[in-house]
Amino acid sequence: MNWHTISKDKPEAWLYFYEDFLEVYDNTLRKKTGSYYTPPEVVSAMVRLVDETLRGPLFERHAGLASADVTIADPAVGTGTFLLGVLRHIASTVANDQGEGAVRGSIAAAAQRLVGFELQFGPFAVAQLRLIAEMQTLMKTNDGDLPHVPELRLFITNTLGNPFVEEETLVQVGAVAKSRRDANTIKKTQKITVVIGNPPYKEKAKGRGGWIEAGTKGRPSPMSWWTPPNGWGVGAHAKHLKNLYVYFWRWATWKVFGSGLNASTGLPDKDEEGIVCFISVAGFLNGPGFEKMRDDLRRSCSDIWVVDCSPEGHQPNVPTRVFQGVQQPVCIVLAAKKLAKDNNKPARVRFHALPKGRREEKFKALEQLSFHGTDWEDCLTGWRDPFSPAATGAWSSFPQLSEFFTYNGSGVQPGRTWIIAPDSLSLGSRWESLASEADPDRKEQKFHPHLRDGVPGDKHIRKIVKDAVRGHEHRPGPIIFDRGPVINPIRYGYRTLDRQWIIPDVRVINQLNPTLWNTHSNHQVYLTGLYRASPRSGPAITFTGYVPDYDHYKGSFGGRVHPLWRDAAAKEPNVSKKLIALLAETYGHPISAEDVVAYLAAVMAHPAFTKRFQPDLVQPGLRVPLTADPSLFSEAVTLGREVIWLHTYGERFFDPTAGRPKAPPRMVRDAAPTVPIGGAIPGAPQPLPDTMEYDPVKRRLHVGKGFVDNVTPEMWDYEVSGKQVVWHWFSYRKRDRSRPQIGDKRPPSPLDFVQPDHWLAEYTTDLIDLLNVLGRLVALEPAQGDLMERILDAELIKVAHLQSALAAGGAEKVN
Repeated sequence: MNWHTISKDKPEAWLYFYEDFLEVYDNTLRKKTGSYYTPPEVVSAMVRLVDETLRGPLFERHAGLASADVTIADPAVGTGTFLLGVLRHIASTVANDQGEGAVRGSIAAAAQRLVGFELQFGPFAVAQLRLIAEMQTLMKTNDGDLPHVPELRLFITNTLGNPFVEEETLVQVGAVAKSRRDANTIKKTQKITVVIGNPPYKEKAKGRGGWIEAGTKGRPSPMSWWTPPNGWGVGAHAKHLKNLYVYFWRWATWKVFGSGLNASTGLPDKDEEGIVCFISVAGFLNGPGFEKMRDDLRRSCSDIWVVDCSPEGHQPNVPTRVFQGVQQPVCIVLAAKKLAKDNNKPARVRFHALPKGRREEKFKALEQLSFHGTDWEDCLTGWRDPFSPAATGAWSSFPQLSEFFTYNGSGVQPGRTWIIAPDSLSLGSRWESLASEADPDRKEQKFHPHLRDGVPGDKHIRKIVKDAVRGHEHRPGPIIFDRGPVINPIRYGYRTLDRQWIIPDVRVINQLNPTLWNTHSNHQVYLTGLYRASPRSGPAITFTGYVPDYDHYKGSFGGRVHPLWRDAAAKEPNVSKKLIALLAETYGHPISAEDVVAYLAAVMAHPAFTKRFQPDLVQPGLRVPLTADPSLFSEAVTLGREVIWLHTYGERFFDPTAGRPKAPPRMVRDAAPTVPIGGAIPGAPQPLPDTMEYDPVKRRLHVGKGFVDNVTPEMWDYEVSGKQVVWHWFSYRKRDRSRPQIGDKRPPSPLDFVQPDHWLAEYTTDLIDLLNVLGRLVALEPAQGDLMERILDAELIKVAHLQSALAAGGAEKVN
């Protein structure tokens, strides 16, 4: 082919030509390995920023990447995009400084300083082709002399694999074995100055991190260096470290900085200098499970720059995404360490967010980005603090929501969806199908255990579980022998305002979170909200009276659960006693834990709060404007009690004298949603409906062949962080309840499809209950928004005052 005709002599044509190579070559493999190709605009910016850093005061390499003592490695080279970018930058640097004639020699020399590791044969072959062709182009002369391209230092190998394997095992023969041996020699002995690239992203990657994750005999795993100590109290979040991109970050810091070198390899510590520059998922910037990783980076590095490429937050619109197939926020991080860096002095961390908008606008901003610019914000300085700017303005003076409570934790993680249903009848039928199954293989398929290396993990049909769900029947025998009826299903806080049912059997629930069950009672209230992400719309927090699901708040991204009580007797408040004492002193009268939670509901559980503080919520972490005015606090408590009564369908915070009976809330009769004669949603023998549509002119909600009148647009549109509540409620009760299968996720259990063949009367009751609650919540929103603004205009209790009070006399005991 005539490449000049195809490329029109545009140097970036190679990048575009192979950008989606693996999607065609093997799309399943692309998903399995978490491979996403980096746009050339991003590559160019990252290469330029690395070059700028090398030239700067940290390293004083005036030739930047063209310096003879700078070795560059891409540990997940893919089709060679980053190494191509480096070669072009070197050629441009030398041509500008020394003239075009010096480029051939500089590229030949640079080839010896470039290293690429790749696990997959297809991309590896393409990388060789691209780099050879590009080097020939860069090294050509006017006389048409075909240049000799030096041997490339590209290797088929698992970057995360054991570099000491030759010392411990027999070595196979052949070209691949030689490539692996040569790569391991580089891993062990070659000094690397710069590691740059786009490491693969794959969560729940336990067992796929090779030596970096597992270590080997006599050499502890390098990842153990980033495991948070037990005393830090974040061990439950450490599971998020088991991601391929984190493993590659750990490899790069081990190789470039010598971070944890002695502990992880048994080799002597070295004072290394260099740069790691990755574009990766941004979870490690603020997640609690990454505190030891951030601590180590601050100790190892001199300077760290963070470029937020997803200022829109989680699940942004596709046109705004740098990687259009990745829903998670991504960032570019450049971490640099100079020689003799004092590891008792934290690195200076700076932050810059790209503009919100389409990816093309982000690319233009990247093209202009420089570390010499003035639009960088200094980040927090604590060893374990997030890599994000300190809160500024009024928001920074508000205490964090977590400071109001002694305990917060994750919701229940069932691990399988068939144990949850919108009606208890379905759960009984599903269990009967499982219990009566005589074939062990089919029974295991129905149970749907998690698989680890092809073997059932966590809960499975042969597992004996000693513990029980408090207050419910316990069967110690394994499920494979259980022929009895289902353990009585109970109500469950599945989603915001969506009460479903769960089988309270410890044998089928993967992650129970016993604290939630052990402290549950008819008096308990659970506040739920996001933690590692931020709400986008609707109420910032929600409530339920039932033990909540991990994804209760919005159906994704997890979150935290803050119970009102720490015991089932509802005698020991989970609200900080020191906070209660401070508020009582401030307001001049006793304050209860219920008062505090009601205040939070009034101030935060409405859309105006989320909208008002949306710019601040770009960085995850909810904060609370806490009034110092006793009259405003009392007004908020009254309003908040009604909010919680509504969220819990009249089962909590009821008070008939205040117009809150212990019954499902109802709107005034003339305005209440109702099913008129002729509008009944058909039951048997009609099948379950599959459609729900809203007519704003008639204010009528159509459910299949039935309908509900007096449904306002505000009820229909009500959402929680982008999730439309009424529609999502229906999606769990319609005929086709299947969910999109994302990536290589396994299909669900056959038991998921065991459901009623017709619309149940209890579904209609639940729908009317939901619409009444939504109507009353919407009616409260103006009062909540007005109250919030008056609170913000009045005197507030600042975070420093609250933290001083909480610290007085030592920390409260946490079970």
